[in-house]
Amino acid sequence: MPSFQNNVYMSETTDMKQMPLVSFVMNCYNGEQYLHRSLKTILSQTYKNWELIFWDNASTDHSKEILESYNEPRFKYFRSQKNVSLGQARAWAVDVCQGEYIAFLDVDDEWLPEKTEIQVREMLKDDYVLSYSGVTEVDESNTNRRRDYIPTYESGFLFKDLLVQFDINLPAAMISRRSLKEKGLNFDPFVKASEEYCLFMQLIYGEKVCVVNRPLANYYIRRDSLTNKCIDRWYIERFYTLDRIEESHPEAGEKYSREFEVAYARGTYYKARLLMSQGKRKEVRAELKSICNVDKRYKYLLFLSYLPSFCWEYAHRLKNMR
Repeated sequence: MPSFQNNVYMSETTDMKQMPLVSFVMNCYNGEQYLHRSLKTILSQTYKNWELIFWDNASTDHSKEILESYNEPRFKYFRSQKNVSLGQARAWAVDVCQGEYIAFLDVDDEWLPEKTEIQVREMLKDDYVLSYSGVTEVDESNTNRRRDYIPTYESGFLFKDLLVQFDINLPAAMISRRSLKEKGLNFDPFVKASEEYCLFMQLIYGEKVCVVNRPLANYYIRRDSLTNKCIDRWYIERFYTLDRIEESHPEAGEKYSREFEVAYARGTYYKARLLMSQGKRKEVRAELKSICNVDKRYKYLLFLSYLPSFCWEYAHRLKNMR
């Protein structure tokens, strides 16, 4: 079993009240199909000082009954009066968290048993505002089809790196609740498809990030996921987030000019993807031409926009450019 600071070891005899309380946030909307799987991975955590904030976003299925069937006092149930954006639901859940750290698990994903223990141990080593690990991506249609994604970066000040390539998956993250409060941040109700990007990029500006270079969560890929349904929001929310950062930190645009250029270009690419899905090829080409000088991949996509649509679709299946 890995050790904590000051040679404190977690074992069956460790007084868990001496360890930081961790709040697990699970947002649920009609998640009964997956709920047993995710709850079991919470109960299997080797770290025991936790609370589960289960936020029911006005479900109409048996999610509440499934949760209550466990009769677990650390499970805390909350319910929205009406279905709201995921950003709003996550914000309300965070507001009632009591833990020193907060981690997030959606109803259709899983954690490895040691995830919380490893991340708490690492977070305690320095003044980190956020920790994240790798994930194992699992194809929902074929669970034998798995790919490990290991973080690109090492622990440190990662704001400019994550502007260029954001590689944080929500179930792999843990954040400091104190840092949220100090910066006056929470999930944004406006954001529906990329709420973690919006919050985390604001949170880590000028702060240290802890990276665990191994998978600690299973992330299930579903074609009907909310993110995939909200393709019309991707570019809007990318520009919204970047604008908010520059408004809060006027020096950021000049300090990280190249990185912001790359990040805004990614937003333009997302807009091009939406336009292509709508068959608006002329508009697609105009958007891509505006960013061809930022990254050569956009020149390649511009070329593909002149070919039959299956070429564009095949290229995106080969390389997910999110």
